[in-house]
Amino acid sequence: MLWRHLCLVRAWSAAGLLTCSMLGTAALAEPEIPAPQGETETVDVLAAQKSGDLTLDVRGSGQDRVRMALQNTSAKRLNVVLPPGLVASSLTAQRGGGGGGFQSMGVGAVKNRLGSFGRFRGQGADSGFQSVPVADESAEQTVTVPAGQKVELTIPAVCLNYGMPTPTYRDRFHLVDVNEYTPDPRIRKALRSLAETGTSQGVAQAVMWRVCNNIPFEMMMAQESKVINVSEVALASRFLEALDMANGEDVIDPKYVSESRVFVHVRGDGDLAKDAQRLSDELAGLRVLGLPVRVVDPRELPELKSAPALFLNVTLTDGHTGETLAKVNVTHAATAGQWVPLGKTSFTEGSSPSVLDGRGLARALDHAVSTAFVTVKPAKRGVGSTTLKVENRLPFTLANVIVKAGNSSGAPTVPFLGLGVGPGRSALAPIQAPGAVMERVELNGL
Repeated sequence: MLWRHLCLVRAWSAAGLLTCSMLGTAALAEPEIPAPQGETETVDVLAAQKSGDLTLDVRGSGQDRVRMALQNTSAKRLNVVLPPGLVASSLTAQRGGGGGGFQSMGVGAVKNRLGSFGRFRGQGADSGFQSVPVADESAEQTVTVPAGQKVELTIPAVCLNYGMPTPTYRDRFHLVDVNEYTPDPRIRKALRSLAETGTSQGVAQAVMWRVCNNIPFEMMMAQESKVINVSEVALASRFLEALDMANGEDVIDPKYVSESRVFVHVRGDGDLAKDAQRLSDELAGLRVLGLPVRVVDPRELPELKSAPALFLNVTLTDGHTGETLAKVNVTHAATAGQWVPLGKTSFTEGSSPSVLDGRGLARALDHAVSTAFVTVKPAKRGVGSTTLKVENRLPFTLANVIVKAGNSSGAPTVPFLGLGVGPGRSALAPIQAPGAVMERVELNGL
């Protein structure tokens, strides 16, 4: 049956997909002038292959990843850059699927865990994220291959040919830029944007099946394996809107998928009403969960044309002197125009309402919502390390997850960057500690 050949996406993540094996190779011809020991050159993977400095062996590895061996044939150490928008192309699939071919695959980022897709570009201070250090984005896409040696990678990927057989290790790909793979500008822009912006593998797969093969979302959700869920479809639909608005651009504007996603109302009775109004004014323009806040009246919640979105209805309550207590009702729009309860949480802030400012309230909301709807618990313990299971109940993909390595107030925070846990999904992540507790999460709207 056809469904047996569908290229499916695994919706859980496994840490440590990137594996390298340094293998000796046959002796190479000596260059006329020996390269200085330790000389390094940064090269694009396709350019290095074309020049002969690098040979590639790209093979199938199931329904959601590809295996890639990079052999350095030069006398220099190579920092090989794998740019966003690469395709592991089956030439048969490229010609339209005839002749018993196999899937072509859109390639994710080098550092992706299984279940994540893309480089999550901009997840740092420049985009308003408060605490995660800005990473060297080029380094995130670079693989170092010593002279005369080989590095092997396993990289998450998404299918581009719905209904064709899943590639196996016997199947060899040609690695190409998406511009070479297809003349369709919409496919080019979609894959490159997903690889730049970053999301979960389920969202990326839903987008590419829709763009490449025009498969209805209802058909994706109806599959027995539940590859795509309703929240992932909502995110994919939002992305497609951004895609169609990015006329003349190579990639979408990330602001389109991040704005008007978090709505907040702050209220207080009696003496707290004035503080609530002040905090509302100060909160406008800040970020909660990594997304820009829109302060609204709960009686005037917007009828969203696209989902998902969160509404945090914050009620300040009387507490001990020098404390601010608040209850938070969380509502979400899983589908356009339909707001439904997601749950409740609360927080206690160590300053009085008259002293608390908008940034302090944003931090308190970050922690309260994150700990209520994202859980982290040990899945496996080893000597000196623990594998954590991160479960996501929010209707967005988790771009970054920040945990504390212990329960004490002075415990260090540990960020997992570009974790890419989809809505309703879970991931595994290692930490060099006996355990961890959730601190907060940061979203990118996709």
